[in-house]
Amino acid sequence: MTKILFITSKSIYTCAAQGTLLDITKTQKEHGNDVGVLLIQDSTLACWKGGKNIIADAAKFGITVYAIKEDLEARGIYGDNVHPDIKQLDYDETISLIMDKYEKVIAWC
Repeated sequence: MTKILFITSKSIYTCAAQGTLLDITKTQKEHGNDVGVLLIQDSTLACWKGGKNIIADAAKFGITVYAIKEDLEARGIYGDNVHPDIKQLDYDETISLIMDKYEKVIAWC
């Protein structure tokens, strides 16, 4: 089992490749890998509670979805507005996640 983290910064509403990201992460999960997706910058726009999008769907497939708390707050997404399946991280936790938890880190769009 390989631990793979995908980091994405583009909004799902402007980057068509985000659908491909879900397909790739689901396939990696089906092959027994531990898969995570880290949302930074505009990709955190997908974290609204109640939102119907590919990021919200990822957690249903056992993919861990993280978002940088400061990026969420900068876009007005905080408190009860954050999708409950999103794990919020501060900057120090994000560095630890990237450096310690995952073996492979892939930058997506």
